[in-house]
Amino acid sequence: MIEQPVTIYFDLQPDARPTIGAIGRAMVEFEKMAGETIYLLEPGIDFSLVYESSGEGSLRIITMLRGVVTRERLITLAIVLTTTLFNNAVGHFQGKAMDEVIQALTDENTTLTDEDIARIAEAVANVERSETVRAPRREFYHAVEQDEAITGVAAVPNDRAERPSVIVPREEFTERSTRYTPIERDSTPEPRVVPERLEVVLVQPPLIDSDRQWRLFANGHEFGAKMLDEEFKRQILEGATNLRLAGGVILDITRETTQVSEGGLWHNKSFAVAKVHGWRQNPQQADLLLSHRSDGDDQSDQENNEDGPR
Repeated sequence: MIEQPVTIYFDLQPDARPTIGAIGRAMVEFEKMAGETIYLLEPGIDFSLVYESSGEGSLRIITMLRGVVTRERLITLAIVLTTTLFNNAVGHFQGKAMDEVIQALTDENTTLTDEDIARIAEAVANVERSETVRAPRREFYHAVEQDEAITGVAAVPNDRAERPSVIVPREEFTERSTRYTPIERDSTPEPRVVPERLEVVLVQPPLIDSDRQWRLFANGHEFGAKMLDEEFKRQILEGATNLRLAGGVILDITRETTQVSEGGLWHNKSFAVAKVHGWRQNPQQADLLLSHRSDGDDQSDQENNEDGPR
């Protein structure tokens, strides 16, 4: 797994020390903002933001952005993330256009073309539309505003020790924490689709040309899913594969989970098989996977595709 450092920088009053509460709340909100930003741009990657170390002097918290993705893509995501903290949906920062902010955040080891900068600016503009990104960003600035020891904040896509060249000053904290009107209580986010590559045991395929769900088993649960891979479905119905529809069939698939937001939590609503990458017949391994069936699985999962909050 590749790692990319992201440093959160807190400028401090001389001889002042920030409170753990303010820094802790700010980092929690930054992690929320980062998680939603990465999800919107790369929903399929494995993402984590973990504490790495603190620097001397003005507080630097170095985190690591981790992902199963190319290093170039991870660097781009880090630049998008740090630019989003600065940009605040106004398209400029302290007289600088967004492309100038992007260039200011990039170190000499990273070369960006005009096309790269344009793509990053477009990505920032796209994630800016999501309240799930804007809300924790507001709360981040609200948290640091409460501590007078903090005179400025910054985020940079590296772990260098020097003071960042672009810093949000304290006098902007209030505006940045209140710029957007909160979401109305009766409004909910649009449903989202989460892709996942996994192996499943084939329990019951519908052997007619229809939109009926296929019964599959994975991660201790049986579930129903629409088969969107029309080529695989056609091959099964026509008998054009060497797959024998008997016990022990294991499919390598990309499953798409449609989630809806209810009460501030994401719940699984339905499943679909977007792609069948391959298959094999291994009764012993299939039996091992099925042995992890949860209690009541035969009853509840036959009727309900939902899998609790996410």
